[in-house]
Amino acid sequence: MRYWKPQSSIGRWLAVLLLIVVSIGGVVLGQRLTQLLAGTPEDWPINLQLYSQVLLFVGLTVFAGALLYRIIATFTLRYVLDRNGLYITWLGNRAVVPLDHIQSVDIGITGYQKPRQLLGGIGSYWGQSDLPDGKKLHLFATQPLSKCLVIQTANDLYVISPDDHVAFVQDLEQRRNLGATKPLSVAVEPSRMFLYAFWNDRTIRALLLITFVINLAVVAVIANQYPNLDANIEMRFDAVGEVTAVEPRHQILFLPLAALSLSLLNIVLGLFLYQSQQLGARLLQGTSVIVQILFGIAIITILR
Repeated sequence: MRYWKPQSSIGRWLAVLLLIVVSIGGVVLGQRLTQLLAGTPEDWPINLQLYSQVLLFVGLTVFAGALLYRIIATFTLRYVLDRNGLYITWLGNRAVVPLDHIQSVDIGITGYQKPRQLLGGIGSYWGQSDLPDGKKLHLFATQPLSKCLVIQTANDLYVISPDDHVAFVQDLEQRRNLGATKPLSVAVEPSRMFLYAFWNDRTIRALLLITFVINLAVVAVIANQYPNLDANIEMRFDAVGEVTAVEPRHQILFLPLAALSLSLLNIVLGLFLYQSQQLGARLLQGTSVIVQILFGIAIITILR
């Protein structure tokens, strides 16, 4: 078994630089928000301006997390060859390409649209896309498509960028000529440590996006109405609609926080459940959407 590092590229260092800039911006903004919210809840300047700053902080944090993942994935990317297969590894994940499934090895690829990515070549070229001929393109490279090796099988194209193309191809062909000692299947083996399979599930990602969009929208409604609220507002009602409790207006801020906490709990439960019960993990995230809707209705009712 032989390990091959990917070619070094300026993209990985651009990703590191961008992470530093984003992190500094997040720290500065976080300090400002801490100062604004340092007093008692009654004195918090809740309005759309503060909401926009919180939203920016959340965006910077998520962006920094995505950059960090991409950087670590790039620096841990390896191409491994043995007599049976090509293994592409990163962050504990592994894509398996049986050598006896490989039909051709080419340099460069043109005429195909690469996967749409927010970060593009920052860090590395990563992702999947469907090709016009029905095949699937898999990107695991640190170089543009025109400079990479393209491993073609009956149903897939794997774009990689080992450090020495010539030596890599020679090693691959020698191992193919020897013949496989055991059969392999094309597969992507997700890392249990980083729970890649859970985060890569399209249904779960869609439900999580809906959950957080609803939560942010509800917080925006509160921020817009908050300056016009009385110091004390009607928070609880009985079955016939009579007011049963009047609370300080800042109490309404904890309702979307409670909804978010329940959704985060569902994510944790889903992470533990996904390996054995994928449907159950998806249902938990669907429940999070329902929770956000119900809390949103309650908040809008209070604000009326």
